[in-house]
Amino acid sequence: MEIGSDQSLKSDINVTPLVDVMLVMLIIFMLVTPMLQKGVGVSLPKARNVQGVSDSDNEVVTVVVTETGQLYLGSQPVERSRLVAALRLRYHENPALQLQIKADRDVHYGTVKKIVQAGREAGFRGAALIAQEIKDEAGARTGG
Repeated sequence: MEIGSDQSLKSDINVTPLVDVMLVMLIIFMLVTPMLQKGVGVSLPKARNVQGVSDSDNEVVTVVVTETGQLYLGSQPVERSRLVAALRLRYHENPALQLQIKADRDVHYGTVKKIVQAGREAGFRGAALIAQEIKDEAGARTGG
């Protein structure tokens, strides 16, 4: 009798390790994806004719206003009383920076106006207001 004659080779693919790896990758992506958002999350106001702006930390300084009125300079919380000083410091570090204001859609306009004034006091000549673009197919067809 030959050794191993009653044993045959299995030609089936064992998918269990593949499924295990895919589940681990899915869990990793589910945990990492929320952390990829840059800065503080707010519900942006919607607008038409939105122009693209830079989001590089070397080119812009972003002031974020949440729905509750909390201010952030980039991703760091800042008090209203210290906003002008913090913006002035950033402006003196790099006068080529652009001031961007990312305010929640429920924030009162007066709050945004005060941030623009604080930016001017710090030396910034203007500010870009960040908005979410409305993609309206019907309006584009009738407008042209």
